[in-house]
Amino acid sequence: MTVLFKEPVVISKEQSQWMELRGWVYQLLMDFLSRQPRMSLIAQWCRRVEQKNTIPHSNAGKTLKNYLESIPAGDFRKVCREEAEEYKTLFMGDDAVMKSYESAYLVSGNSAAMNEDSLVEFMCLTGIRNMYLEAGVVFNKLTGERDDHLAMELEFMAVLAGEMDAKEAFRDRCLEIGDLQIRFMESHLLKWVPRFSQDLASATKSPLYKGLSGLLSEFLAYDYQQLCAWRESQK
Repeated sequence: MTVLFKEPVVISKEQSQWMELRGWVYQLLMDFLSRQPRMSLIAQWCRRVEQKNTIPHSNAGKTLKNYLESIPAGDFRKVCREEAEEYKTLFMGDDAVMKSYESAYLVSGNSAAMNEDSLVEFMCLTGIRNMYLEAGVVFNKLTGERDDHLAMELEFMAVLAGEMDAKEAFRDRCLEIGDLQIRFMESHLLKWVPRFSQDLASATKSPLYKGLSGLLSEFLAYDYQQLCAWRESQK
């Protein structure tokens, strides 16, 4: 009888805390950057940020945490309506202030370069879809979301983060998932999200979305650094 040997990955206490944190942060970013926030969602995160290791102790993380904890109970409904309206202004409809998909940040937007831009967009989407396929991730698209939409790319990272955490006992698979995340960040997220975050910070006066813009850029840089350090430690 053949016995399959499972060799676990080695994870330090600090790396374990990072793995737990990243799951929460990707969920937070997806929740508020993928749809209009409902009052129940904001209330949920007001409670969650009080828990340990759900939001980074970075400048943006602290700012966002302080804001969520400081919403007056008497103004809660009003604040929630304002944040939902701000999301609508920023992200919804043809006249949305923000373009929340990767290829929009890769093309020139010049009518004279329309053919070139179409090729850039095609290559971007093809590359993303290939990585989704490689990971075996299939999204349940309810409203025709683009594969290069920020929410989809963040959800992809969240799915892989969860799978990597669950596969600690299977070294080879865990390392494959880690490598895939590093490649996805280098090939996609890190190429456009820093500029998107800057644009979002400039476009909004909402404490919630200003905090999210800072957290998005800070956390992706931190998560990439931690992923690379973790991968190096496994050699």
